[in-house]
This record gives sequence, structure tokens and C-alpha cells, in this order.
Amino acid sequence: MGELPARFWHCYVKLENNKKYAVDNDLTLDELRARIVSPWHLSAPFTVSGKIISRESKLEEIKVTRTDEPQSVWAERHNAQQRSRGICDLATDRSMLPILHGQDYTHELLFAGRMERPPAADVDLVAQVCKRVAAAGRILSERQRKQKPPFVIEDEYDVQDLLHAVLRAYLKYSVQEDPLPKTAGTKSGRADISIEELGALIEIKFVRSPGDQRRLVEEFSQDLVLYASWEKLETLLFVIYNSAQLRDPEALEKLGGPKMINESKFDVRVILA
Repeated sequence: MGELPARFWHCYVKLENNKKYAVDNDLTLDELRARIVSPWHLSAPFTVSGKIISRESKLEEIKVTRTDEPQSVWAERHNAQQRSRGICDLATDRSMLPILHGQDYTHELLFAGRMERPPAADVDLVAQVCKRVAAAGRILSERQRKQKPPFVIEDEYDVQDLLHAVLRAYLKYSVQEDPLPKTAGTKSGRADISIEELGALIEIKFVRSPGDQRRLVEEFSQDLVLYASWEKLETLLFVIYNSAQLRDPEALEKLGGPKMINESKFDVRVILA
């Protein structure tokens, strides 16, 4: 598709059995991708002019266009043309002018090359197992029957082994450590766990003290750049083990959501374990 211009982008949506529609004008390309295109490919809710479009919405029409001039110029030009003809036009919605006359990019940005996504239930199952891995760890760390040695979780590698084993019990897919090309500014070239058939990567963070919160935020940004290079990436799960020790673990959950980095679109889930 080549490099796209930064401005001016417009989006129109209309729901089934609803005469009302919504239009956003004069978006930058980055705004369009972050607010509409990326959530669209992730089947996540997005907003157009304040209207929330969710998976449950019955969308009748969606259109993305681009113009060389902002919507206000189109409106002024239309008004001047109507005045020159002696017409008082109260019917035309000026916000629709760039939609009607702009270059249509709907297919290229929303539909071209769109791959079928794996069943959401499988990704949700992985997330649920990640949430409960600490409970499994507590049981194994307190083995009292027949004087069996405990499985002690002392670092992220112990968590990785435990989570890897539990996931293999649930999933029919290959679960493995996956090599990635090393990216400048990052410490590692490997994801802790990858599930290629689901396009899922799991990165495990081990909390030792409340002061780790700042470290986790810094590593989060670095990891996004690294893992975005994996061409199969659909979902990136950050599993924060011992999260209760952090000062504000819920603040880390807000780092999740749809992301777009270097043309790579994926969903991020932050899981407190």
C-alpha cells in the first residue's frame, strides 16, 4: 500500500436500523490507526464522534477516506458554490463532504489482507490460566504428603516452567520459548512463552518489592518494541507474578489495550497474578 499521507483522514459509520450516523473528520493517520483501524482488526470497541462501536453493534456501513484539505475547506467551498447559485442549502451535512468526495481507503485499511483470528475462547483460556498460576504455585510450594520436596518459586524462570506445564495440559497447540530478533535498547531476544497458532506471546515479570513498579513500566515499553517484530503477534500477555506487592498494581492494568508499533497491530493484556 506504500507510505500513506499523515492528513486529512475521515471515518463514517452507520448502524443497522438506525437513521443516525457518526463522522470523525480531520484525523491524523496516527489517530485513525490508534482509535479506529487497530481496534477494528482486534475486534475491540472503538469510537467515532463519541459513538461507541462494539462487537455487539450491528454495523451497516463503515467508510474511511482521505482528502488533501480539512473538512472546513470543503464546507466553505460548498457554501460558496451554493451562494453563487442563489441556494440556501440547509440539508447537506458538511461533515459528510470529505466522506463523499475523498479518496476511499476503507478496503485497504480495514479489509485487505485481514486474516481469520483464532477463537477468542482459546486466548481467553490462556489469560485465565495466567491469572490462576499463582494459586497453582502455592499448592506446589507447600507439599506435605510423603515428605515430597516443594516446588519453590523464586524467580520468573520458576513461574515460566510452572505456567508452561499448566498451559500444555489445556492447549492442543505448541507452547514453547520463542526466539526473536534482538532490538536496540532491549535486554532480551526471547519471549518467555509463545503459542504460534494463537499469535500469542507471554512475558512474565516477577515482583520482589513495591519498588519494582517503576522497573516494570520501563521494561513494558522496551518489550513492546521487541515483541512487535514478531510477525505472527496477535496478543501479548504480560503476567505480573506477586503483583500484590506493588504499590499500585491496578495502574499497570491500564497499560493494556490495542497497540500499533511499526505497522504491527496487536492487543496487550496485563495480568495480575
